[in-house]
Amino acid sequence: MDDDRVPPAADPRAPGADDVVQLDFPECEIWIRASSSMERNWRAHSCAKEPWTADWLRSAVEPNDVLYDIGANVGTFSLVAARHSQARVFAFEPGYSSFSRLCDNIQLNGCQHMIVPVPIPLTDTNGVFGFKYRSIDPGQSRHRLKPAAWRFRGLTPAAARYEQPMLAMTLDDVVATFRLPEPHHLKIDVDGAEERVLAGARRTLKSSALRSVLIEADNTKWSAIVKQLETAGLSLERRITRDTKKSDAPAYGLFIRPSRTKRDHLFAWWPRPRTAGV
Repeated sequence: MDDDRVPPAADPRAPGADDVVQLDFPECEIWIRASSSMERNWRAHSCAKEPWTADWLRSAVEPNDVLYDIGANVGTFSLVAARHSQARVFAFEPGYSSFSRLCDNIQLNGCQHMIVPVPIPLTDTNGVFGFKYRSIDPGQSRHRLKPAAWRFRGLTPAAARYEQPMLAMTLDDVVATFRLPEPHHLKIDVDGAEERVLAGARRTLKSSALRSVLIEADNTKWSAIVKQLETAGLSLERRITRDTKKSDAPAYGLFIRPSRTKRDHLFAWWPRPRTAGV
């Protein structure tokens, strides 16, 4: 019997059909383009890499909830939220090659009416900053938004790592300026810029609409991240550490608003064997 699980671009006449692979999310079919090694080896296996994130999207995010995916990369978890949880997603990704692939993947999965791609880096103050790429391949991570304001410096020799000037904004100003709906959930994965993103999101974090925040944070910044979120009225429900030998591997934290009456129902599913204490 023929396998009828064929993505829209799997037609051999379609451009780039050979680069289409299925995401490792068994509940529904999600396809991504994978032309780089990062996409093939990591992004296509996002759910195995972060099973707690997939579990959170399955069980905590409900139909018509608003999710802000901050640091969406090529959009794997935005697609899970839209396709499986029927959420309305704002996917923030500043890296130009990953943003382009995010848009490809939204189109590939028919999610253009569920996901809004946003190419704005979020930080603690509005301005122009240098965005230093680890590499320009789609699916790459660990880029860095520099803290100092960017300035014109004239022509310079090509560097090993490309730095791109970008207009950056605080999340609070993005929400107010573009009249975005308040989020019910935040997923934050910004490779070391967590404190700056949270500092620019004080109003958003205090909103009674916000039910949960799932954030990746370096261990060196963990205490400061917890303090910022607790100041906004959120409490740490779970902390997750990877099964890795790297002492500096980031941890993941689920924060919730304790006053939510649905708390026990929403978070009873969390996979406790993978957790560790603060």
